[in-house]
Amino acid sequence: MLRLGPTNPYNRNTVNNPYDPEPRFTWPHDKRCAVMLCLDVDGETTALSEDPKLVDRLTTFSQCQYGPEVGVPRLLGLLNHLGVAATFFIPSYVAEQHPRMTLAIANAGHEIGAHGHLHEKLAELTRKEEEAILIESLAILENLTGKRPMGHRAPWFEINPWTAELLAKHGLHYSASMMRDDVPFLHTNGLVEIPGQWMLEDWEQFAFNPDPQWGVIPEDCDKVYRLWWDEFIAMRDYGCCFTLTLHPWLSGRPSRVKLVERLLTDIQATGDAWLATGSEIADWFQENPSARREMTL
Repeated sequence: MLRLGPTNPYNRNTVNNPYDPEPRFTWPHDKRCAVMLCLDVDGETTALSEDPKLVDRLTTFSQCQYGPEVGVPRLLGLLNHLGVAATFFIPSYVAEQHPRMTLAIANAGHEIGAHGHLHEKLAELTRKEEEAILIESLAILENLTGKRPMGHRAPWFEINPWTAELLAKHGLHYSASMMRDDVPFLHTNGLVEIPGQWMLEDWEQFAFNPDPQWGVIPEDCDKVYRLWWDEFIAMRDYGCCFTLTLHPWLSGRPSRVKLVERLLTDIQATGDAWLATGSEIADWFQENPSARREMTL
């Protein structure tokens, strides 16, 4: 049931004379907005991409292992219960280390997107190096699942000036890495971009490790719920794409799984949101290019 009152201060039925802006995007099924749930299964590459020697820091490394071993199964159970399809961006190294997990995600009907091999920072790579990693990671994911990824999330959300060209060259349909808008847009080569934002990321809310330092102080779930719910309600009113990014080593913890359950249940209860995978959103935009409305002054 949709919560009203303090957890939903911007419900349109409780505001007198609400501002009703023209939606930025026309979504299918007469929905007011889209919701793309992304799970970045960085696993061991969270540590290995920073320093390979962290493999011997057993407590730090075990935090990373929690994601594929505990967080993913727990979140898969929740998504199955809610009937929600998500997009899992998986570094191909993690997919190789956890083939049963990767197949479980695919067999449950979720989308698997490319996310580097060792979660490499693309800004530190040459074009040739980046292309070699892209080719390798796509081949590994396709060999494991029998399906070639259609989407790509750059590790650390950072892409290079040539990244969109490489993605299109190797058959990908969309990228989910930039932050210049709150609805999908096209790169000059026709590649769809589904933008995100740091506020809708669980790393900024929950990550903590003393050395190397990840995060500061984990937030409480009620505060994070309010942050994300308020943004959803506002993005719904503006006709946006609510792109939420979760990491299973963080959001797979019990209280945070309940937070995700609460948020998704409330979103479903509005009846206004199209919960879709990245490929579904990209396909809709490519088939309906006039769905996007440009901002004008």
